[in-house]
Amino acid sequence: MSKVVRTVILVVIVALFLGLFIFSSTRPADIGGKIWNESMTLGDVEHATRHYIVYTDIMCPYCNYYARTIQENEEEFLQYLADNKIAYEVRVTDMLYEGSGVEYSRPAAEAVYCAANENRFWDYYHAAVNHLFTDYYEKGIGYSKTAPMITDMTADYWKNIGTEIGLGDSFVNCYENEASLTLVYDNTMRASNFANGLPYFTFGKFSTGGFDPSWEWAEVKQMLNEGLK
Repeated sequence: MSKVVRTVILVVIVALFLGLFIFSSTRPADIGGKIWNESMTLGDVEHATRHYIVYTDIMCPYCNYYARTIQENEEEFLQYLADNKIAYEVRVTDMLYEGSGVEYSRPAAEAVYCAANENRFWDYYHAAVNHLFTDYYEKGIGYSKTAPMITDMTADYWKNIGTEIGLGDSFVNCYENEASLTLVYDNTMRASNFANGLPYFTFGKFSTGGFDPSWEWAEVKQMLNEGLK
């Protein structure tokens, strides 16, 4: 084989390698395969190149402050996800039940997963967050580690939130029969391998835990931006 032919072959091989590298670097990441529950996700999963995750517990007051900050800035937040091709996933756990014995944590998580079964996760999640704030945190109950604990939550509290937003018999049956209990437990155990504190954020390669009640959208956006680096 002549030197010229060998050179041509080498150039072709290098060109093919570079082409494959560029293609694999620019095509969307396989985000869908990493998502636990797509109904708990915002953004265009199919075309997303980034996967942002929040580990939370409905009974975590600091998670509540964060969730309401996102909700209050929903339009800008959704545009941020679209502009940066982010799939944003909320992973609900009952970590406070497992770790600290917060009894209301488990039925809250069960109700969330029952709502997710009806593709109504976001409606239920927002309603639950807002109810907790209005019914307790705003009144100085359960809003921090040093505040008086929540002790009077009725057995129907979480079910009633579902009924309020229009969820029907399927949701009620799921909740009353604890049909989502195994899923809640399994996902909490999975989450415990990643989350250190609540809420816990994994934004790209950036991870951090906790949320200060004084923080606003500017601080949230700063965290979101860390995941773009």
